[in-house]
Amino acid sequence: MSAAASVRYNRGAYLFRQNDPVYHLYRVETGLVRLGQVTPRGRLITLRLVLPGDYCGEDVLHNGRYLHHAEALTGSSVVTINPLQLPVPNVLELARSLGEQMRRAMDHEVSLQSGDLRQRVVRYLLELADTPLGAEDPDNRLYVRATHELLAEGSGSTRESVSKAITELRDAGLIETGYRHITLTNISGLQALVARGEPVK
Repeated sequence: MSAAASVRYNRGAYLFRQNDPVYHLYRVETGLVRLGQVTPRGRLITLRLVLPGDYCGEDVLHNGRYLHHAEALTGSSVVTINPLQLPVPNVLELARSLGEQMRRAMDHEVSLQSGDLRQRVVRYLLELADTPLGAEDPDNRLYVRATHELLAEGSGSTRESVSKAITELRDAGLIETGYRHITLTNISGLQALVARGEPVK
């Protein structure tokens, strides 16, 4: 693939911002990138998460400006690609990547329309656990590096409402909370809450 060298982005850095002129496609090599859009009222909406191996910046194919921004949620290595120099085999890879991302985005949209806030928060936590934001602590317990703000954006709610839901989940013994991370102490209970509305005791 004809591409520039991989560029390292620190957490919180932007690959591009909404309304920037388009120049490149991007392929995430490591880390996790969030695509978000700011509404006319100034609210940030998470559109989709870009995982390692995924492409983003597809606005370069049909627009003059990026319609959303791309922010590194973790330290990320990203390759910039001139779309005019994209070899034919990689065009198919790009199409597959965007199709898979669309499927995940549609699944996420369905989850936003299903269940109460606790269920939506838990679904998003479980989704994030399968990304580079998920890891295991020294006791082999799964945790997610996420703020209440990120969970609010991903569950279609407010930070205050998410904080209340997190407190309820913690009081139920399903999670433990720490600085910028949430430990999933009862995964089967969390999965049951998503499936039936009530956690496994």
